[in-house]
Amino acid sequence: MKRVGFVVNPIAGMGGRVGLKGTDGRAAEAIARGASPVSPDRAREMLRALRPLKSAAEIRWVTCKGPMGADLLAAEDFPPSSHEIATEPSVPTTPKDTKIACREFEKRGAELIVFCGGDGTCRDVVD
Repeated sequence: MKRVGFVVNPIAGMGGRVGLKGTDGRAAEAIARGASPVSPDRAREMLRALRPLKSAAEIRWVTCKGPMGADLLAAEDFPPSSHEIATEPSVPTTPKDTKIACREFEKRGAELIVFCGGDGTCRDVVD
């Protein structure tokens, strides 16, 4: 069984669409300007494409509780037995939650980290 870390920045992709150049600390402003989350939709697209593949059954997802991972796996019919919760993010989520999650994924033996977010999320994953 392959262990794959899965983390989603639930507010990534909103700021640029309304001229904010990112949403770190500005999610409420982005929403007030009419933005809606983008990265959860991208994560669902990926999961939908992966689910029918035979190899998908060989993945043990290591993820975060709630909107940073587990909620999306459940919404796309990945059974609870297909994943484990590595962290419980703060509300609202922060870049620190992504960094903590990725460190925990590594501790739990994830061979790969799949993330859905923007360039800020990418930096957080690498950090």
